[in-house]
Amino acid sequence: MNKANIKDYEDAISFVMEFVSEIPKNITPELVIHNGHIKSPGISDIDMVFVFKDEFVFSEYFLHLFSKKIEKLEHKSIFFYHQPHIFPLSAINDLPYMTYNPVSELKILKGQNDFSSENLDSYQNMLNSYEQIHNRIITLIKLKSTDNKNIHSLLLTGHSMVHTINCLNMLGAEFKIDNFENLLIIEKARKLLTIGEKNMPLNYDNLCSGLINEFFKLYNWLDSLFEKKIISHFSKEKDIYQYDNDVFFIKLNSGKKDLKFFTNNNNLFLEGFSWVSLLILENYFSNQSDFISIFSDNKLMEGINKRKKFLKKITNFNFRNFNSAVGRTGLHPLVRNNRYNWLARNLNAD
Repeated sequence: MNKANIKDYEDAISFVMEFVSEIPKNITPELVIHNGHIKSPGISDIDMVFVFKDEFVFSEYFLHLFSKKIEKLEHKSIFFYHQPHIFPLSAINDLPYMTYNPVSELKILKGQNDFSSENLDSYQNMLNSYEQIHNRIITLIKLKSTDNKNIHSLLLTGHSMVHTINCLNMLGAEFKIDNFENLLIIEKARKLLTIGEKNMPLNYDNLCSGLINEFFKLYNWLDSLFEKKIISHFSKEKDIYQYDNDVFFIKLNSGKKDLKFFTNNNNLFLEGFSWVSLLILENYFSNQSDFISIFSDNKLMEGINKRKKFLKKITNFNFRNFNSAVGRTGLHPLVRNNRYNWLARNLNAD
């Protein structure tokens, strides 16, 4: 198979728009958005966002038709490495405000929309970056611990550090990409793949470990920023919480700034994340009677409450369409899978 070029990507997007024009009107999205730019042909995927009215309930069927349509598309596994994102109409207005998706990166291919903000809010930047760093570290640990060496996923996950560094620098950090040795290896590998190089001597395990440490360096800077804006937090959960079906954060009150992880009975335990992680999680999802948070910066508290309302809109839509909290939004607000489903059910019961 020949290496994909920019024209192939453009043709694939046109192919998707042809699909949208052909499907029945009652399952046609209100908006179709291409998110981002194709910076590394042959590696970059096509990030499509489909937006439906809040009362829509046929997302699974829509994705089934989409998958059938692209089945014979050349380079499908590169272009559509993951399924498209799907959002409810009431939440899409706030997407640039809540996530690292500035309006300049959102190309609307169908429909019209007035976004509430051009760019990411600074407090949402803090929260979104915190969520993303947790997610990336867990992803890398799982990539390292599995027998199947998924180079493509490693390159995508490692490259996402560029976005995280940009976000933290917007908050006052002064990180330079040149100081992140493992990220530089990822970026070099991506460039070589783009020009057709296939034989790259990557040390997969060492690269996973190095990226974990570099993401954790970013985590410590951001965690310290949070701690300056919070006076205290009391929780009935004390110093542990479940992040995923088989992932647990422990010793949250230890104050340590190094990351340790180990497995026991097929469960992954991580030590090094702080009590701030639990504070944010509980303010998103828990009953007020189960915790007490005292903020020195009330704008952070307001930002958490705004994000909570945003998550409520999205999870409500996702439960109706996918019977799961995450659906096809890609948001993992410091929790995943069955644990996320359970907490989001409580959120939507309010």
